[in-house]
Amino acid sequence: MERGEPECAAAAVICFEWLQRPENVIAGHIKWSGYRTGLKPTIRVEHHKTGAVIDHPLEERLATGEVVKFYEEAEAVLAKLTRRGVPMILREIVPLRRQTSDEGQKSVSRPYSFSGMQKIVQRMRKDIGLPKEFTLDACRHGGMTELEEAELTEGQGRALSAHRTRESYAGYAKRTEARMLSATRKRHAHLLANQTATDVQNASADSVQNTNQEPSKSA
Repeated sequence: MERGEPECAAAAVICFEWLQRPENVIAGHIKWSGYRTGLKPTIRVEHHKTGAVIDHPLEERLATGEVVKFYEEAEAVLAKLTRRGVPMILREIVPLRRQTSDEGQKSVSRPYSFSGMQKIVQRMRKDIGLPKEFTLDACRHGGMTELEEAELTEGQGRALSAHRTRESYAGYAKRTEARMLSATRKRHAHLLANQTATDVQNASADSVQNTNQEPSKSA
C-alpha cells in the first residue's frame, strides 16, 4: 500500500482471507454493497464459478461484551481503498486532454484487466522482494492451505471455501508437515490414553483377585 497500489494489496488479501478467485476480484465482484451493510458485520463473496454466495462473518460479540474481530489486519487494508464505485477493486482512468474545453472533464473508474493487474503484482513482487511464485492465485491457494493447517473438518472448510463437492475441495487438501505432526501427536496421545486405561483396569482386577484369595493352609 505504501507503494501506491492499495488495490493490488486488497486483491491479495481478499484472495487469501476470503478465498475468492482472482478473476472475480479483478472483475469487480467484491462490492462495497456487500461489506458491513447488513444486520451482522459480514463481507459477501460471490463465487461465479459455482454460483455460491457466502457471507463471511467479520466479528463476534462475546457474552462479556468484548468484540472479537476475525480479520482486523485485512480490514485495515480495505480501509486504504478509495471508494470509486460499487466494486471495491477499481482503477482510475484520467481522460487525455485534447482541447482546453476538456479540462473540466472528470476521471472515470473501471475494473482492471487481468493482464493489467498481473503486471502490477509482478512489479510489486519485484520491488518488495517476494518470491516469483507469489501471485493472486497463490494467495488463494495459501488461504486454502491455512484451512487445512487449522485442522478444520471437511464440512467447515467447504463452508468457508464454497466448494460444492468433496472432490473439488480435496484437491486443495495438502498433507503438510505441520498437519502430519499434529495428527501423529493426537494418535500417539490416544494410544497412551488407551494404554493407561488398560493398565489401571488390569491393576484393579489384580488387586480385587488378590484380596479375594484365601491364605493357603499348611498341612
